[in-house]
This record gives sequence, structure tokens and C-alpha cells, in this order.
Amino acid sequence: MKIYTSYFGNSKKLQQAGIKVIGIALYPPRWFYGISLKQVSPTKSILFAKDQTQEEYTRRYKSEVLDKQDMRQFLKVVEQASGGQDVALCCYEKPGDFCHRHILAEWIKEKTGIEITEYGYVEKKEPEYVQGTLF
Repeated sequence: MKIYTSYFGNSKKLQQAGIKVIGIALYPPRWFYGISLKQVSPTKSILFAKDQTQEEYTRRYKSEVLDKQDMRQFLKVVEQASGGQDVALCCYEKPGDFCHRHILAEWIKEKTGIEITEYGYVEKKEPEYVQGTLF
């Protein structure tokens, strides 16, 4: 089983690729009837905090949510939910946006060594310009 991250808007492509969508948002879309693992969702107080920086969000998400998880147990739950398929842990934000799923993927890698990538995302790099010589 391979684990990816993605967003709910990509669900159709994921399903066509044989990847099971697992929600990790506190409030999944109304149309989503799949499995949701809310134990790794940000809390209401994290989601709705005013004037919160990304650094503060990350710190709170790790200390208030992730530090309370047994990652090996969480991964067992993911494996059971997979039904033998590859899975994508999904929330709302598009791939390049700041999001808790990226923090979760990084944290899982730190704790277990498992590399989790964003499904189908190729980071756009700015072209590197080199000044040509005239002589």
C-alpha cells in the first residue's frame, strides 16, 4: 500500500487511478461518503484562530493533535481502511497551498521514515536565467 496526500477536488482522478480517498478534514464535503480519520484533523480552535501565522498553526497542530497520536497505530488504521488499495489522505487545499496534510506527511516521515507524496503534483519551478556573455 502506498500513501499519498491530495485534496477532495481530485477525488475522481484518484478513484480512476484505483486510489482510495480517505478524508482527514474535520468537516469533509457533504458529498463525501468515504472514510474520515478525524483524529489527525486540526481542531476547531486551530482552524478558526484569528491572526495565526503558519508557524503558529504548525506548532499547535503538532502539539495539540499529532503529539497525541500513536503514528504506528494510525498507519494500521489507514492500512485497514485501504482494503488493499493505495490511499490518498485528503482535505480541501490545493497541492501548493499551506495545509495540515503536508505537516502530517512530514511528521509521518520523521516518525517512521515513510515517504508520502502529493498525488500527481509536480512542483512548478521558475526557470533559471543565466546572463549570456557578449564576447
